[in-house]
Amino acid sequence: MFARFFKLGFALLLFGALASCSLTNGRPITRPLSYHVRDVTVIADATVPTRIIAGVDRRVSAAITATRPPAGAERVVVLVRIEKLGYGFNARRHLQTARFTVTAASVETGDPVATGSFLVNNPTDDPMMAEESLAEEIASRVRFAFSLASPSLRKVVRPPRAQSTRLKTAPESGAPAIAEPAAATAAEPAAETPPAPAAPPAEAIKTNVEEGASGAVKLGGTAPNIPCDPAKDKDCAAPKP
Repeated sequence: MFARFFKLGFALLLFGALASCSLTNGRPITRPLSYHVRDVTVIADATVPTRIIAGVDRRVSAAITATRPPAGAERVVVLVRIEKLGYGFNARRHLQTARFTVTAASVETGDPVATGSFLVNNPTDDPMMAEESLAEEIASRVRFAFSLASPSLRKVVRPPRAQSTRLKTAPESGAPAIAEPAAATAAEPAAETPPAPAAPPAEAIKTNVEEGASGAVKLGGTAPNIPCDPAKDKDCAAPKP
């Protein structure tokens, strides 16, 4: 039993020694670092979609532009290498993962000053948003590791609304104007208006009697004697019994 624990401890010690030897050229990124990051380069093999590579490069470059570097910080360039794309386990088996390494090299000497390996998970499996979402996860991890500021969203300034009374079909300013007909001169005689027809005299107006009876109605005459018999007297205006 004691020999088993001894072998396990020796293996852990050997593994730690090998890990420390692999980081002799630069310390690992275990907390946010303060550097004057000048530029970023993102590389990957053919299995990584170019949309993810371009998305990481665009986001980290915008963060570098938005960051105010501390005074006297060492100037470095950052290399992001996307090594492998995979999928999670169990409940995350449909969500994509990305393993990548980040190396910061000094601008003056070219030697690496910091390096680290990271694994990020994609929060969505929507095919319309998966690649951009994974690029944002990688870029956010790089921003945190090098204390880069998150770029603010660009505010779109819309022009003020203007109300115009000009029709869309109105001719342009350079278009020739349509000539209007010349107004009538005073020398030309005005068209004479025909006289209104004279109204016929009231006595000549005849109206038809309803119910098919025949007779004439005189306007403006003396009132007939009532009662009378319309069948015998043609001038009687009283209704038939």
